[in-house]
Amino acid sequence: MRKIYLIILLFVILSCDNKTELQTQINLLKTQNDSLKLELKKYEGKYVFDDVKVKHYPINGSHIKKGTKYYGEFVFVPNVKENIVLFGTKRDNSKQGYEIKNPITLKTENGDFGAYRFEIDIESDTTNLIFKPLIKNELSRKHQNAGYNGIVITDKLIAN
Repeated sequence: MRKIYLIILLFVILSCDNKTELQTQINLLKTQNDSLKLELKKYEGKYVFDDVKVKHYPINGSHIKKGTKYYGEFVFVPNVKENIVLFGTKRDNSKQGYEIKNPITLKTENGDFGAYRFEIDIESDTTNLIFKPLIKNELSRKHQNAGYNGIVITDKLIAN
């Protein structure tokens, strides 16, 4: 019977030491977790993107026919509410670089998540679409998205 008590006592002593070591590891992990939470909190509510997606497509059942109105949507993701897109169908040759003649400013509506709607009249067999995103968000301009500020993106509509 004494041997059983000694074995139990030995087991209790060894497990107490193990608990101390486990508690030390738990405390270390909690500290690391708190540190990571502080780092992540810095980026709360901020947009961080490593690439941008661009897409143009017709909306409202729009067709590309000469003499009709065309409704389209230009999607520029990342969506940051301050961003705007300059839009037009003609290039301004009087200015240096690739500028849009008489550009229209497109803005997203609430909940559109980077979708900039526009409408144009199809007046010829081919119509150029020229988009120029302007990044207004300061965080985006300081980081990766700065390279997309002011670039010109074109597409061409060919009437049926």
